[in-house]
Amino acid sequence: MTNFNFEGQPEGDWEDRGNLSWGELDWQRFLQRQDREISRFLRHYDECPVPPTERLDWVARQMGWDTDDWSVGDFPEDEEDSDAWNKEDESVSEHADTDPYTLHRHPVYVVTVGLFLQIRHIWRTALKHQNNPMDGLLGWEFADSLNEAEKQSLMAMQSMDMGDFMLCVVHLKRSMRAMNLSMSLLAPVVEAASAGEFFKQAILTRMFDLRDVCIRVIQDCRGEDRRN
Repeated sequence: MTNFNFEGQPEGDWEDRGNLSWGELDWQRFLQRQDREISRFLRHYDECPVPPTERLDWVARQMGWDTDDWSVGDFPEDEEDSDAWNKEDESVSEHADTDPYTLHRHPVYVVTVGLFLQIRHIWRTALKHQNNPMDGLLGWEFADSLNEAEKQSLMAMQSMDMGDFMLCVVHLKRSMRAMNLSMSLLAPVVEAASAGEFFKQAILTRMFDLRDVCIRVIQDCRGEDRRN
């Protein structure tokens, strides 16, 4: 999971499928399949039996992503619906060979969107069960920093997909800066929400993995820029 293939329409598994004549319903179904792919990633992520330093690579193998691939449904609103993360739909793999390449299928996109989804869900659950009202400004700053981190990550992936590697690096650095702010706010936020150590560690784990993805992509972007 260190050698990224950055082309927007690379060879192999991501090769161009030719001209499509898809309507709105076709694209709706395509996006639903990609939502289920994110759920499948999260199921493997939550069940990972290896140490944290090997987690992303282990999950990548379970997803069927090799190093070349790594180159560079509705999400549950309530905690009682969280089992939706653990439901794997075989129809995803059935369509994988015929679906066109889009950014939605990129492994880095799946990982990034999935982990941010989980962070928001964990945070929402903590707020739902808080014992005392929380300072509104503190909650806003934490949510805003998370939103900025995800926005910059998505912009970075779009830049990477277009071959603008140094722009990708800049966006990822901004994403990491926003994540650093989120982590600096996490302790007072968790304390204010009476969330406990479990919620703090659950969010930190996913943030560190997101930072790991950023660092790996930055390294490969720099290498790609030197080669070009």
